[in-house]
Amino acid sequence: MKNLKTIIFMAVVAILAACNTNVPKDECYTRESTRKAWYDEHPMADAEADFSVKTDAVRLQFYGWGLDEDSVVTLKFPDSTDKYNRAILTYRMGGWNEGPADWDMTTMIMLKDPNTGEFYELARAFTPYGGYFDINWEKLYYMDITEYLPMLKGDVEFHIYYGGWDATEKKAHTVTLTFDFYEGEKDKETIFYQKIYDSRASSNIGYRSWAYGVSPDSLGSNDIEDLERLGIRNIQLPKEVKSLLMKVSISGHGHDRGVFTSRNEGKGKRANNAAEFDENFYRVKLNGVQTYEGYIFYDNEDTYRQAGTYLYDRANWGPGLPLKVDWLEIHNLPKDGNLSIDFDLDRFNSKVNNLRGEGVANYIIEVDIFGYNK
Repeated sequence: MKNLKTIIFMAVVAILAACNTNVPKDECYTRESTRKAWYDEHPMADAEADFSVKTDAVRLQFYGWGLDEDSVVTLKFPDSTDKYNRAILTYRMGGWNEGPADWDMTTMIMLKDPNTGEFYELARAFTPYGGYFDINWEKLYYMDITEYLPMLKGDVEFHIYYGGWDATEKKAHTVTLTFDFYEGEKDKETIFYQKIYDSRASSNIGYRSWAYGVSPDSLGSNDIEDLERLGIRNIQLPKEVKSLLMKVSISGHGHDRGVFTSRNEGKGKRANNAAEFDENFYRVKLNGVQTYEGYIFYDNEDTYRQAGTYLYDRANWGPGLPLKVDWLEIHNLPKDGNLSIDFDLDRFNSKVNNLRGEGVANYIIEVDIFGYNK
């Protein structure tokens, strides 16, 4: 049974999101989408894909610190995706040679948009504690990536980041990606997309993340809420865009014993190894009005058996699982197309307080929006 506190919190969030009690009727509002972060069964299992392409198994190892050092895979897609109304990604975890490596490490799959050259995170997942598994072990997850169809045309590059050093000649984790497209009429079409936040491109500690709660140093402010990180973004929406879908990808890492200064005294004020093992909240403001509060935590009580501390709850992730992505709908868009987006986290003072310090609290964050014609 899921943690009672988590169930109560998520129920309250769902009620508030559905009611939108703090948002005037003529202003834009946010609500949770029915889209799941991932599916355990293929959502199109009863249909045959009209187009399919897959990668080989990619051996995961530490490729380097630089963005240009990621492993690169190129796949050939149709020149046009106009006739497809759904796209499903099968994300297969597996092992190399004798089986998977030992540790739970971050894996990021980046799609290079052939239209703009910009990178979008297609998927983030975390390898399992692989000590129990042999070469026959595999785990399959399915993700709806329909909004990415405008980018999945022609020759497309995928850049793969792996944040671990546990690969050996005998054992390593692998990932295999399969893309299935399905033809059909579209209820609505993605006609616009834009990146809002991306810690990968501007990390201040390495590991593709932003430090959390670190004081200013000689190089300036390190505040995660600064403009270059989670500051306000002003968007000009095309007039054809009638609604938005926001993809929020946040995972917490580090084992920092700092203090949440915005919380009352008592349980939850002092960190329990932030940001990996601490719950947190993010608040979404649209044009200056808070329209949503999200929960950065995942209950791993039902996670499948493996080695290590796989049952410990974590900040939106678990060993051997994809990231708990939040999909949020935005409606009642401003008539002039001017939309500001701002994200706020609980305030935190790091005890490590050093960008290069061992275990400093940090978050890997990407937020993207997709615009529909309906």
